[in-house]
Amino acid sequence: KTGMGGPGYIDGVLSVEIDNFLPSTFVIDGIEYYSAENYFQCCKCVTEREREYLRHAGCGADVWSASRNVKLREDWEKVKVRVMYNGNKAKFEQNADLKKALLKTSGRVFFDNSTLFWCKWNAKIIELVREELRPEGERDEAVIKSLHQDILKYEASN
Repeated sequence: KTGMGGPGYIDGVLSVEIDNFLPSTFVIDGIEYYSAENYFQCCKCVTEREREYLRHAGCGADVWSASRNVKLREDWEKVKVRVMYNGNKAKFEQNADLKKALLKTSGRVFFDNSTLFWCKWNAKIIELVREELRPEGERDEAVIKSLHQDILKYEASN
């Protein structure tokens, strides 16, 4: 598939809270973003002017389309997975309703609405964020460690 964005599934159940395009406001480094996708696309930029252009372009397909017109930072391929992780972590940490919905789940995360690369990585990112947000003592530390190692391996290979 080559489409972009949309909700995923947890244990076969449609889960809108894990959609990167879902409008959800959060702040990173003092800047307000409007979805995980909005943050992700803004992080591609070399200039503040382009970042602001994208930040105000929207939450989903609109910001994704607008991002096609910006110059990519040189290290984008290396950092893009961590950027998506950071955006999702902030989204769930700063939106109690989304965090609560995510923490009610425990099963496999699955996406089928993007490239194979992003279907795989979005699932890993959501599983990692979910484990990290669980109360201490309920977290699966082996899963957290393994998924962080996957991100590090990706970064090292790019």
